[in-house]
Amino acid sequence: MNRFLFSISFFALVFLAKNPVFGETVLGLGYKKIGVGTRNIVMLPGIGDLKENYLDLATELSQEAQIHLLDLRGTGESRTDFASYGADETANDLEAFIVQNDLRNVIIVGNSMTCASAILVATRIPERIQHIFLTGPFVEDKELSWGLKWGIKAMFNGPWGAWMFQNYYMSLYPVTKPKDLETHASRIYENLKEKDRLTAVRSMFLASKPKSAEALFKLKVPHTFVMGDKDPDFDDPVSEAKRLQKITNGDLEIFEGSGHYPYKDNFKRLAQVIRRQWEKN
Repeated sequence: MNRFLFSISFFALVFLAKNPVFGETVLGLGYKKIGVGTRNIVMLPGIGDLKENYLDLATELSQEAQIHLLDLRGTGESRTDFASYGADETANDLEAFIVQNDLRNVIIVGNSMTCASAILVATRIPERIQHIFLTGPFVEDKELSWGLKWGIKAMFNGPWGAWMFQNYYMSLYPVTKPKDLETHASRIYENLKEKDRLTAVRSMFLASKPKSAEALFKLKVPHTFVMGDKDPDFDDPVSEAKRLQKITNGDLEIFEGSGHYPYKDNFKRLAQVIRRQWEKN
């Protein structure tokens, strides 16, 4: 009987390692869990993107860790009735998720705006965070010009908004294009056509992040900036990454040929970087 139960448990773990738990929500956020083990990795997408964009990286690491994929407020499978959206709000959600689930020795992978959220959480509960990986990081509070604010409101609004974002999203892979790029971009398009989701995206683009930006200068948790050298969201992505590294004295990985999503277009390399960090602990 014990041998039978052991066999069932073993095959269940193998199944879960290869098959994410779909359709769950936590804290009103879309949630998927994949993998097995005692390590915990929480992965957060950037503005407008979906948690499923992390599935390549999550599957690559699924035999070595439990990976928690979260949608942001208002996007993916998350609710759309939150009072506010932005980096600071995402930090609140991330901290609550980690604390409520009593996760420890956590690795956080953030992208773009959610890198600022990861930094803020790492300064609030450093005893629970082992390392944070900041991909394509937008981590400071920069004032947008009136023209840019108007442009964002005009582009990502109305019946054309989802289509505009889809095309903008695809442009962020200028060199190395994932094999499922068009399929994933279509998912984003269909998601943003749902009621109130574009409102959430616009709010995140326009939101300031004073707490997250301030936390950059207090960051003590081990961290790695991961920048694609072809990231079109920065005038000079390599110089920007080196500037941030100088502020925090963190590690730096430049991914040649990657755009704004190095965790996707070069997921195998990022998996290797994460494994190297495990070896140090």
